[in-house]
Amino acid sequence: MNIPARRFAVVAAAFVAALGSVVSSASAATTGSWSVTPAGAYTAHAVHPPWTFPAATIACDSLDVTAGRLEATGATGGRMGTIDALTTHNCQFGFGEVVTTSTTPWVIDLVGQNPSHANWVDVRISEVSAYWAGFGCVADFKGTLHGHYENDTGKLVIGDKSGDLLASNANCLGIVNNGDVVALRASLRMAMASTGKAPVIRAL
Repeated sequence: MNIPARRFAVVAAAFVAALGSVVSSASAATTGSWSVTPAGAYTAHAVHPPWTFPAATIACDSLDVTAGRLEATGATGGRMGTIDALTTHNCQFGFGEVVTTSTTPWVIDLVGQNPSHANWVDVRISEVSAYWAGFGCVADFKGTLHGHYENDTGKLVIGDKSGDLLASNANCLGIVNNGDVVALRASLRMAMASTGKAPVIRAL
C-alpha cells in the first residue's frame, strides 16, 4: 500500500470509529431506562391551544386530557404513557363550533434528555387520531406530534417541534383539505390522580 492510500485508510478508520461513537451515544440517549414518579392515571389541562392549518388557525379556549396513564418504569422509553381521552372547549372555526375527539389512545414515547434543559425530557406522541365535526366541517387527522415534558413546571408541551398530522376525509368548505399538514401547540399542565401534582420523569 502506498503512503497516500495508507493515510486514507487511517483517516477512514478514524471517521468510522467516531461515527460509531456518535451513533452509540445517540442510541443511549433514546433507549435508556426511565422512571416516572408517581405513575398511574393522570389528567392535564391547557389554555388557548391553537390548531393551525394551511388556510386557517382554530383558536380554542382550552384542551383537556380527561384520561391518561403513565408507566412507572421503562427499559427503552417507548410507550411510557398514553392519552386515552381528549376534549377541546369552545373552538371557533369562523363559522361554528368544532368538537375534537380521540378515536384511539395516543402513545407517549420518551425520546431522550432535552439537550438545552437538564430538567426537560423530549417526547414523541404517536398513533395520534382525531375526528373533528362542526357546522359545515368534518375531517380526520392522523400522525405524530413532538414536544417535551418539563419536570420543573409539570407541563407536557406539544408542538415545539414540527409534527406530521395529516388531514383526510375532509369536507370543510375548502378550509381543511385532504393532505393538509396540521400543527397543534399546547402546554398541558399534568396532575396525577394519586397526588394531584405533576409527575417527575427521569432517566435511570
